[in-house]
Amino acid sequence: MGKRRRHQPPFEVEITGLGKSGTGLGTAPDGAPVQVRFAPPGSRLHVVPAGRRKGMWQARRTAMIRPPVSVVPPRCGQFALCGGCQLQELGIEAQRVARTNKAMADIEAKGTSLADVQIHPTRFTDDTYNYRNKVELSFGVSRYLSEADHAKGFAIDGRFLGFHAAGRFDRVVDAPRCEIAQEPLNAVLKATREVLLPEEGPALYNVRDNTGFLRHLLLRMGVTTGEVMAVLYTATPLSNAEREAAMAWGEAISALTIDGATVTSVQWAINDGVADVARGATEHLWGEERIHERLGDVIFDLSATSFFQTNTAGAIVLYDTIGEALTSESRTLLDLYCGTGSIGLYLADRVDTVIGIEEREDAVQDARRNAVRSGVTATFTAGKVEHHLSSLAVPGAAMVVDPPRAGLHPKVALALATADADELVYVACSPASLGRDAAVLQAGHWKLTDLWTVDLFPHTGHIEMVGRFVRTNR
Repeated sequence: MGKRRRHQPPFEVEITGLGKSGTGLGTAPDGAPVQVRFAPPGSRLHVVPAGRRKGMWQARRTAMIRPPVSVVPPRCGQFALCGGCQLQELGIEAQRVARTNKAMADIEAKGTSLADVQIHPTRFTDDTYNYRNKVELSFGVSRYLSEADHAKGFAIDGRFLGFHAAGRFDRVVDAPRCEIAQEPLNAVLKATREVLLPEEGPALYNVRDNTGFLRHLLLRMGVTTGEVMAVLYTATPLSNAEREAAMAWGEAISALTIDGATVTSVQWAINDGVADVARGATEHLWGEERIHERLGDVIFDLSATSFFQTNTAGAIVLYDTIGEALTSESRTLLDLYCGTGSIGLYLADRVDTVIGIEEREDAVQDARRNAVRSGVTATFTAGKVEHHLSSLAVPGAAMVVDPPRAGLHPKVALALATADADELVYVACSPASLGRDAAVLQAGHWKLTDLWTVDLFPHTGHIEMVGRFVRTNR
């Protein structure tokens, strides 16, 4: 038998479903699956193969031969470049159907049958744009261009601020604004570009040789309070001019007037590490160190590094769904992988006490602070859940788990499978992980009875899931 062909000329492909991170899936002429970025289901595309990995072709879209039935014009000027929103060409209803179908298929692919599970309609908010309350951008000396702009002779090198192009650590997609970010954040972004991007400004960081001054910009907002935070991350200044530029930026942003919002926290932070992340020690602060967000009756303190759902209105829909899934009258709520305690604190009025476990110490400190501020009786422990399995021995407790994308640690899954409880709610950002862990729970006499999908991130390939498990045999 001859060797399998590893090269494939350009071809047309019918996009029949979604793959990882919102990519489109189809079948290549040789019968192998093909994955394409910015490929809405229901479309027919002309693509150029870029290689084959684990039996699947990776291909680049060059033309849309036939659009999907529910095609809509993308709103974003950087669409098909930055990679953040792969589905803007698809109507929102069709997006949700495609993402929900993929989520259910991912669960069943891990061996969990959904035949007897009640599948609830997808839940969502009215805002499909301008919903993100936090964005992180990178300064860069090289930008990623479309083929059309490259053919027009647009310069690659220059001074840019935007989002990293998919698969490119060294180039950013220059972004004057982000269509899924809250509008006050776009106002701060616009002002930052006006202050720092002119040619006479300080050097931008070059990730290839780790030189330059301006590195990252973090923007976040308390949507319910209207408070805005802006953090500029730079390398240590090597001249008075660089220091003066950062200070001038801080003064300009702290004095910014924005409709419907107030800039209450402006920070300049230093990061001399090699890792390309928005982290650092505060060099100068204008205003407050934290902003605030409110969910129901709970007020949350948010620092630059605090984890919080990036869609505030969507978080309320998600947490209300979790509350609906919790039907038991238990007086104790176990909140595992609790982050800053947002789920447990939001649902605290239903129980006498909340017990949370979270690996990150800073998140636990935030959770404790939030509990005290809101008058909630709660105990939060810092550490990996698998190291605190004895804390799960709370007879009759209601349990909520919101693990990272990788899902439950095997020891945690086994402990929950035998836990003395009647109800467990699993919140999943990865449906495949839910499907895998459900098999372990079902082996311990839990039954998956209900599934909800919640659209927290319109135009992306992600969808949140909530699964309700009940005991079938003590």
